Amino acid sequence: MNERVAENMRRFPAASERDFALRRCSELLRGLLSGWPRRSRSLLVMGAGNVELVESAWEAGFDVTVQDNDAVRLERVGSVMGRRVACVFSAPDHLPFDDKSFDYAAASPTLDFAGNPEGVPAEMGRLSCGGVILIFFNAWSVFGLECRVRRTAAHGAAPDCLHNPYALAAAARKVWTGKKRAWASALPGPCRTWHGGFFWRRVNSLNFPLPVGAVAGLRVDFAPMYAGTPLILRNSEPAVSAKP
Repeated sequence: MNERVAENMRRFPAASERDFALRRCSELLRGLLSGWPRRSRSLLVMGAGNVELVESAWEAGFDVTVQDNDAVRLERVGSVMGRRVACVFSAPDHLPFDDKSFDYAAASPTLDFAGNPEGVPAEMGRLSCGGVILIFFNAWSVFGLECRVRRTAAHGAAPDCLHNPYALAAAARKVWTGKKRAWASALPGPCRTWHGGFFWRRVNSLNFPLPVGAVAGLRVDFAPMYAGTPLILRNSEPAVSAKP
């Protein structure tokens, strides 16, 4: 993982809040993955900083491959997941795989888009047959505002792990013209409410269809992918897949 992103993750308001946010990232990913078939399908997870997210993808039924450009992060994933996943050390915008090698691709919230905002999505699109998911910390949220206020006093800039959802959406439209897109987000309240009372626990546990929460996800579908073969579809063309 990029060093400046790692440093900003360490500056998260508190360890408990960081861990809670990363858990919600995993839950958000599961929600976005729920519309895709999983059995015998391959998923590339880019950015190994969130091991729980990788484990969630594997538990969902995917054959998971994990990419990162930080050997320590990959080693940590390997120590937790063992042989259940494959690990690849590579730059996020240049992976050693042929076109359409995976059914799907997903970006961990620890992945840095800032250095190459179009290159990383383009690489994900090159490798994926069915679609991609981008999970990230949302700069246009109450949490993003909190980070900017806190960092302004000490550092004069917002954390590099925050991303503008509209900028990512614009990059997605440019790279994946005409593809179906869907938003989801979680944690709309400020950090201090993430472990708050009953009302805030309920609100921060919900997923919203707009990028209003601290954690946001954008899913882009390249082609219809069906989990089964209902009678109405038996005479239809088979679903696209990276597998022969």
